[in-house]
Amino acid sequence: MDHVEGTVKKYIREYSRILKNGKKKKYQTEQVQITLSKKNDIFQDEEEVVVMNKEAFKEYEKLSSTIEKQKNIIYSLKKELETFNNNQEGKLEENGDELNKSCISLKNENDSLKKRFNSLQKEIKHYKYLNEKLREFILKLT
Repeated sequence: MDHVEGTVKKYIREYSRILKNGKKKKYQTEQVQITLSKKNDIFQDEEEVVVMNKEAFKEYEKLSSTIEKQKNIIYSLKKELETFNNNQEGKLEENGDELNKSCISLKNENDSLKKRFNSLQKEIKHYKYLNEKLREFILKLT
């Protein structure tokens, strides 16, 4: 932030007036003058400026410095978080691929077991049929 240092001088003047009704009344005016160095001519015509005391300006600079440090910390944390997220996404993709392979393997095993189950059911039906025929045959013999 551009700034110029200067010196403040206050002038107070007291004067008295006689009112129309003949009474005296005292008045006081105050004038503030700020003398600035010509070597730091950084102002433009009709420019609006802020005047603050030196202690307030030092506090402002200290706060600005702190804010800048906080911005840098936040920026570095943001970068770390992005890196962490990218790493986690990679791990999740790897885990997803492994899960897909496991799922395919389990599906194939399930299909194989279903075929075996159907085969065994056919065998059971066949043995039931043979058992029934044997029973009929035994009954005819007796």
